[in-house]
Amino acid sequence: MSPSRDGYRDADPGHPVTDGPGTWPDRDEPLPGSARADLRLVAPALCAWAVAWAVLAVPHPIAWGIGAALGGLAAWGAHRKRWLLAGCALVGLSSAVCALAQTELVGTSLLAQAGRDHAVVEVVATVRSDPREFGARAGLPPAAVVRVSVQQAQIHGQTSRLRVPAELVASGDRRRELMALGVGQRITVLGKASEPSDRTRATAARIAVSSAPRILAPPGPLDTVLNRVRAALVSSMSASTPEQAGLVPALVVGDVSGLSSSLEADFKTAGLTHLTAVSGTNLTLMLIFVLSCARMLGVRGWALRTLAFPVVIGFIVLCRSEPSVVRAAAMGLVALAATGRRGVGPPGLRQLSVAVWVLVLADPWLARSWGFALSAAATGGILCWAGRWQRRMRRWAGAWLAESICVPLAAQIATQPLVTALSGSVSMSAVAANALVAPFVGPVTVLGMAAGAAGVVLPSVGVALGWLAGWCAETIILVAHRAADLPATTLSWPATPLAVMVLCAMCAALAWLIDRLIARPLLCLLLALAAVGACLWRPQPPGWPDDWTVISCDVGQGDATLVRTGPTTAILVDTGPEPDAMAGCLRNSAITRVALLVISHFHADHVGGLDGVYRVARVDAALINPLASPVREAARVRETLAGHATPMRSAAAGDRFGVGTASWQTLQAAAGAAGTAGGAVKDGVGPTGGEGESAAENDSSILGRISVPGLSVLVTGDMGASAQRIALASGLDLHADVLKVPHHGSADQDEDFLAATGARVALVSAGKDNGYGHPTPRTLARLARHAMTTARTDQQGDVAVRQLGEGRLQLVSRR
Repeated sequence: MSPSRDGYRDADPGHPVTDGPGTWPDRDEPLPGSARADLRLVAPALCAWAVAWAVLAVPHPIAWGIGAALGGLAAWGAHRKRWLLAGCALVGLSSAVCALAQTELVGTSLLAQAGRDHAVVEVVATVRSDPREFGARAGLPPAAVVRVSVQQAQIHGQTSRLRVPAELVASGDRRRELMALGVGQRITVLGKASEPSDRTRATAARIAVSSAPRILAPPGPLDTVLNRVRAALVSSMSASTPEQAGLVPALVVGDVSGLSSSLEADFKTAGLTHLTAVSGTNLTLMLIFVLSCARMLGVRGWALRTLAFPVVIGFIVLCRSEPSVVRAAAMGLVALAATGRRGVGPPGLRQLSVAVWVLVLADPWLARSWGFALSAAATGGILCWAGRWQRRMRRWAGAWLAESICVPLAAQIATQPLVTALSGSVSMSAVAANALVAPFVGPVTVLGMAAGAAGVVLPSVGVALGWLAGWCAETIILVAHRAADLPATTLSWPATPLAVMVLCAMCAALAWLIDRLIARPLLCLLLALAAVGACLWRPQPPGWPDDWTVISCDVGQGDATLVRTGPTTAILVDTGPEPDAMAGCLRNSAITRVALLVISHFHADHVGGLDGVYRVARVDAALINPLASPVREAARVRETLAGHATPMRSAAAGDRFGVGTASWQTLQAAAGAAGTAGGAVKDGVGPTGGEGESAAENDSSILGRISVPGLSVLVTGDMGASAQRIALASGLDLHADVLKVPHHGSADQDEDFLAATGARVALVSAGKDNGYGHPTPRTLARLARHAMTTARTDQQGDVAVRQLGEGRLQLVSRR
């Protein structure tokens, strides 16, 4: 490629740091203009961000006070000729004014007042997003949510014309009706309003739908075309494998409805979730692919840059103008501007700062969005580090290799502290996984868009293009599965402020180290080998015992209990609500084989992590609750077990069998459904039989005792006081050394039942800062009254019980 008249090769506007061969000078020397980071606009942008966050977080009188203080500070700074201070205050004032104006518009509307009053409303609205479906969780049935723009609301006979955003939510039959809605339809619906739960988006109210939505008008011409294209994209994947058919629409337009739960969990573990969230990465990689093809056809200079704009506009239109899409497009435009002659590399922080300011002015709620923070941090990291690293690495490696490694590496280092603050973990495989999949995201996105467009008029051509997109996506699927299977793909890290600050310092030190090593291939190879080794070896935290007998896993607001039956083998009772947490506990405990999996009942907080079990361990057999309710979760569990060829049987009172060095005894099963200990449940269906969760299912929990040499454990699921009294009345021997406290330590306990166990140790599995108040002070007092030593996962993390000999037990926690 020949140099341009400026003496430097053409820069590709499709990426913040590189477009492949020819983007960066080969020499490690200053670029045209200043190659130093331009930080002049960073402080004002951060000020605008912080002010918007504060205005949305405090009551209106205080917010007005913040605005007045900023106005005064700007005037004082100008008078004293302290221009940086005056500029920051003025930018902050603009952010405060926009945030106050928009919150006033939304928060003082008649619909917002109805939400505060929990009033019944009838609204006329236009559908603005594709409906999203959520499975059963935290005692709630499956639900659907859709965002709408409300034009008219009727409350207590009073009709008001307005234009404010709102959310419709529904379960049961209403859920299916909500899922059938299309973007652009004008509808009328009746429901009960409440205050919105999501504070990261402009929402006047959340409306629980109580009547079937009635369609008043079909979508407009543009929405009709887009709906057909998106539907054609899904139809075009009919010749692909189920995983490919689910992933391609997720990568192209953010439609995750077809993603399997196992693939979604593996994407999260491997650090690839951002690819299915219509992120700036998708847009950047698509621009790289499109503009690289244009470059091969001879397009250069500003013609190449101009081509990027219709690509960005098409991306926004097809993916809907959701906040995440607008944010991704803005960061893509920052990348476009940053590749100009004077904007390349660290000086591109100017464009990033302006983009942050403009986005916060347009949508102040972005200031409270973790996604916005991650996007800005990733773009900043790429601008500051990736270009310099690529130039140095290209001395000994190909441009494509330098780009594939340096871009995700810079983004990962910049965002890791934020990711850890959110998840409490550090990903060891995310950089390698993102580097491996990066070359395939662009082709998948372009082929997927082409399949959707072609499928509208020529379905057979759409299927052919969809098949090609699916096989490009197969590599991404393979990388996600393999990365998630690594022994140490993620490591736990405290999400406390001090720990996150330490991680920030470590990330900065790592960036400094990479800057010094990346020009030297041998040192890079050693660093890469160290990174691979870190993914393959999971160190035990200091003080954690290798000879534990029982572990209560910290899986959040749910249950998962391990009882060891061999060096790498255990009985597992329940799987918690999330696959990642369950897989992490098994990895941390070095368990690779589950000799017996016990499903106490089918509530989501006890079975949601099942896919995480299979990600780490082999399951020899499963013992499940005979009450197949909630129906949906029970069917999912049975399907998953059958899909992995795991033998399963329903629990029945009186069952006894050996499991390695341990033995299992079923004391009670389905008592809440049948009313007697171990009572049979006709055809596996109890009194609820629906999609929702109920106390009857809690009381139906399997009550069992696991005995190992020197120790016995009583596992209780979520059984409440009524089921506990049934067990007492049946004359069951409830004695055990360790008690898994029923129902996360809720107040619904029978004290005689607790006393009858005679347990010395009580394990309470509950989520940190959960909204249920678990465990309750009343239950904790009862356990103390019966001389039980209590350990809590919400405060102590994973808790292990260790035998010291002569009947003595020791409790060890990870926190």
